Parts: sequence; C-alpha cells; structure tokens
Amino acid sequence: MRSQDDIVRRFEERKNDDPFGFEVTEYIYAMDLEHATPYLNEGVTDWKAETKDETLAKAIKYLTFAFGKAEDERGISANRSIQHYIAWLWLLEEDDLLKRVKHEYDTNYHAYGIHILHMIGDHFSKGASHD
Repeated sequence: MRSQDDIVRRFEERKNDDPFGFEVTEYIYAMDLEHATPYLNEGVTDWKAETKDETLAKAIKYLTFAFGKAEDERGISANRSIQHYIAWLWLLEEDDLLKRVKHEYDTNYHAYGIHILHMIGDHFSKGASHD
C-alpha cells in the first residue's frame, strides 16, 4: 500500500478533477486518523485506515456490483465504478493495470466501461501479485 504522505499527495492532486469525490473518497479511507483528520467532520476521533488486504477485498467484491451497473446501462453508477477502481488500483500499487485502465477510461470509454471491468476482473482472477 502507498505511504500515508503519498496518499495525501494523491488526494490533493486529484480532488479538483473529482468534484463528486467518487475517486478521492477512497484515498481518505486509506488514511490513518492523523492524515485523514483535515478531510473528516470535526470531532471524528474513531478512525481506522483500511489495510491493503481490506482494499483488495473491497475491490474484488465490488466487481459484481460494477458489472451489474454496466450491464444494466446505469451510466453514472457505471462511470463511478471505474473511478473507484482508479483509486483502488493506485492504492494497491497495481501500476501497470492502472495505466491500462486510465488509458481506456480517458480515450475509449464506451458500453458503460464493461471492457474495463473485464480487464480488472481478469487481472484479479489470475492471481496477480498483491504483496
């Protein structure tokens, strides 16, 4: 998993391009209390950063939901799913897959991103390294 300072830096770099917070909110979930405090409601003291294993499990479990949104042609929800995956892949340091996903998302997004979800699903089903 990326360092706390890297996660904060990524949040700050991406927040202006993500006005609804679909991507950047995932970075907050990976921050510890010290780093997340500026982005949380005032007074929050009970906070635990997601671990790499928790983030990976969430990303894998979410595939079923994401495929459902794409197959049902739910435009905003399907698009939001890809934004979540951009954050999760970055957090998990899956840089090669992230590069391919970002390229497809930025230049070839169609059919509710189902081809992108297939790339992600194939990657995780093949036992990609998650150390």
